[in-house]
Amino acid sequence: MQTYSLNISSRENTGRGVARRLRAEGRIPASLYGQGNARSISVSAVDFRNLNREIGGGAAVVELTDEKGEKALSLVQDIQRDAVKNIINHIDFQEIERGHAFTTHIPVHLVGEADCVGVKNDGGVIDHKTHDVDIRCRPSKLPDHVEVDVSKLEVGEAIHIDELPELEGVEYLNEPAQVIVSCQPPTVEAEPEEGAEEVAADEVPSTKVSDDEEAPEGGDDSDADEAKS
Repeated sequence: MQTYSLNISSRENTGRGVARRLRAEGRIPASLYGQGNARSISVSAVDFRNLNREIGGGAAVVELTDEKGEKALSLVQDIQRDAVKNIINHIDFQEIERGHAFTTHIPVHLVGEADCVGVKNDGGVIDHKTHDVDIRCRPSKLPDHVEVDVSKLEVGEAIHIDELPELEGVEYLNEPAQVIVSCQPPTVEAEPEEGAEEVAADEVPSTKVSDDEEAPEGGDDSDADEAKS
């Protein structure tokens, strides 16, 4: 397990005004949740962006160090984003204890999609239903993800939680029968029945003027007046 490092700063004041000032200074308001308590902190926006790039979307243990040199192991529990401004509004860190088991979730990565039997031979479609799985482990055993090989999947088959590869020191917490990924049959559009288009066309009266006929003009009213006279 790789442990990442991040410097933090304690903050006593909270509220929207304080949060706005922190963001203006290039910092992100955050909270560190421990055993029944929470601590208000902030982190550098640049440092956290670089950390996210290093982690690459997987699960990771992050060692936080404050201005006094005190350290705490943690997980990034939640990131609140502003979709309009494309910035991070707030981060929740969950403190964990070294040597003690904890629960979290890790991403599921599919491998072998290009070689999937059901896709290559029968035109099937890979349906990735579960993207994250819940696990229990100690910090030293935390995997950043779990790989699922779909190369042997045939149309109509699926891989479930109880078929995930065993990882040392890791317990899967989801229901064993929960589907991770399946290979669905190809979607085929229904073709119209033979002769259906001709029947439909015959039932609709045509308003098209033949090339051999002249379209009636507005002089019909004058012809009717002459007939009356």
